[in-house]
Amino acid sequence: MVLVEEILDDEEVAPSAGAAKAKSPALRAGFLDKAKDKPLYPAEGSPEGHVSQETHKAHAEHKMNNDIHKGMNRGAQDNNNIDRPAWYTPDWPKDCQYNAPGCVLSELETSGHASELHARMVRDNIRWKESLEPGVKSIRLSFMQATDEDLKEVIERLKGNSDVTELDLSHNHVKDAGVQALVAALAAGAAPNLQELKLYNNEFGDLGQTMLTQGLPVFRKKLQVHWKEPAWAKFTKPAGKDEAVAKEE
Repeated sequence: MVLVEEILDDEEVAPSAGAAKAKSPALRAGFLDKAKDKPLYPAEGSPEGHVSQETHKAHAEHKMNNDIHKGMNRGAQDNNNIDRPAWYTPDWPKDCQYNAPGCVLSELETSGHASELHARMVRDNIRWKESLEPGVKSIRLSFMQATDEDLKEVIERLKGNSDVTELDLSHNHVKDAGVQALVAALAAGAAPNLQELKLYNNEFGDLGQTMLTQGLPVFRKKLQVHWKEPAWAKFTKPAGKDEAVAKEE
């Protein structure tokens, strides 16, 4: 706020209680115009207005990060006040806008069992039960006909589990929704000592692959994720009929 007071000549200055003391100089009309000839501050500016290089750098980095975030999340502000669908989670994609690249409006593909009998055949299996026992370090559930529906039990066992170091879910029926649930749990700290995750030969698509190759490594840098079947596994498969006949000939 700028205070403007009436400028009086020396003779017009009203006497006050401190008139006996030294008078403070009166403001003269046009003194600001005269200040143009003699700047108030030197060329380098006032010391109070100096900004360090570290501050400039911090501001530049902050702006760059904001620009990158906006570029990756180019949707409407607040999603045009549209409520998120029930399947959406803030873990992946990371609070992205629905019309931004990489975000989909349709529900993620998921898998389940045709009947309760099929589900029991998986979860009542001895190998399934033994693999999920407390203290097990290697959870090996490959070739179990497991679906996204079964992953819920696996994820619950991973929470707070510091024993497990290997999780093998290869050769099953895991789809994008199952991958999302698993990635979300691991990103939130489940199985903190997990070193190796095998998910190849499942039924997830490009979105599931992106979650495993780009999303999960951000949160679990030391975790080895095998989403694609290794080359050596192809040589261990049994020969087909044609190949067997050719060898016999």
